[in-house]
Amino acid sequence: MSRSRKLDPVIEMARKATESELQKLGQQNALLQQEQFQLADLLQYRAEYLSRFRQADPMVMTAKKALDLRSFLAKLDQAILSQESQVKSANEKVQRQQKMWLQARNKEQAIDALMARYEATELKKQLKREQVETDEHTNGVWLRNRNK
Repeated sequence: MSRSRKLDPVIEMARKATESELQKLGQQNALLQQEQFQLADLLQYRAEYLSRFRQADPMVMTAKKALDLRSFLAKLDQAILSQESQVKSANEKVQRQQKMWLQARNKEQAIDALMARYEATELKKQLKREQVETDEHTNGVWLRNRNK
C-alpha cells in the first residue's frame, strides 16, 4: 500500500472532525441568535411599557402605583442585564467554537497537503520507473537491431 493510501483513514477522521466542529458551530450560532432575540424582545417590551405609561395621565397615578411601576421597571432592567450577560456568554461560546472549527479545518488541510505531496512523489517515482523500462526496452531493440 502506498504512503498516500495509508493516509486515507487519517483524512477521513480529519474530515469528520471538521464536520463535527462545524455542526457544533452552527448550534452555538443558533443559541446565540435565540439569546439575541430574547434580549430584543425584553428591550421592546420595556420600551412599549414605558410608552404606554407616558401616554397615561401622570396626575392620576397614586404613590403605590408609582412604587409598583418603579419596582417592575427595576425587575425588568435586571432581566435585561441578565439577558445581556447570556448574549455575551453565548457570543464567547461561538468565538471559542469558531476557533475549534478553524483548528480542525487547518488540520484537515495540512493532511490533504501532505497527501498531495505523497501522491506527487509517488507519481514521480512511477514516471521514473516507466522511463527506465522504456529506456531498457529501447536499448534492447537497438541492440537486437545492431546485432543483425
